Amino acid sequence: MEIKTFSPKSHKIKALIYWPSWSWKTTFGWTAKNVLFASAENGLLSVADKNVAYTEIKKLDDLLELRDFLKKWDHEFETLVIDSITEISDIIKKEIEQRTGRMMQIQDWGELSNKIEGIIKDIKEIDINVIVIAQELYVQDDNKIQKIVPSLNWKSSTKIAYYMDIVGYMYVDKSGKRTIITENSEKLLTKDRTWKIGNDTTLDFEHWKELVNSLATGEEKVLYKTLSLEEARELEQQKLFEKHKKELESAKTMEELKNAFKSIKIKWDKLKELSKIKDEMKKKLEEASK
Repeated sequence: MEIKTFSPKSHKIKALIYWPSWSWKTTFGWTAKNVLFASAENGLLSVADKNVAYTEIKKLDDLLELRDFLKKWDHEFETLVIDSITEISDIIKKEIEQRTGRMMQIQDWGELSNKIEGIIKDIKEIDINVIVIAQELYVQDDNKIQKIVPSLNWKSSTKIAYYMDIVGYMYVDKSGKRTIITENSEKLLTKDRTWKIGNDTTLDFEHWKELVNSLATGEEKVLYKTLSLEEARELEQQKLFEKHKKELESAKTMEELKNAFKSIKIKWDKLKELSKIKDEMKKKLEEASK
């Protein structure tokens, strides 16, 4: 466990941006440096001249493999763009229907929601900026107010929004001017945990990063650090190993050696090492008795 001071300079932005399918979504993702696209829509023609890095998402396993790559491999990517979570939801829905051999039922929608929310939650924990893109959906809330939300089922939209620092809606006015709205709105699902983005017209993700970094009051510092449970268990096993090793090596008779080995309680990989030490000591004691 670590207790440390927080600095936004070390924070990776997690954003959900939704809009009509025609409104410049892929180009916004390209404004991030060292970006990787997880493309489920084959919609990269608008950035064809940018030589962007991408991986195709044709099934849920593709997204899971990408998650594991970003968690476990050294790479140069600073930002992941998931384009789009709406299409990925449709992919998972088709996989469920193919597996069950029927149209979606109530329990299937629950499975779909759990899978989408789970993968987004996992990716949120990776040390990388994330832009999740969705299409828009018109719904009515419990008060009969028409709202525009990300195109997922209602519960998934609100839960995924909860995981995000920023939830923005791309609005295009009659003149073609684009604005990403993050300020509170009765008719939109929006959010700005940073209190810096507001209603943005720059449409530049690197600018967003600069705004968040401007919140910094100092460098992140570790104040206290303790061992993790796994590290503590490993240390305990190492101490036991040294204790049992000492008892085996100090045995003066075969009986003492036998009793010392019988008293061992340790993980299998350590036990194999101690077993070798016991065999070596047995040979020494046998030679000494001749």
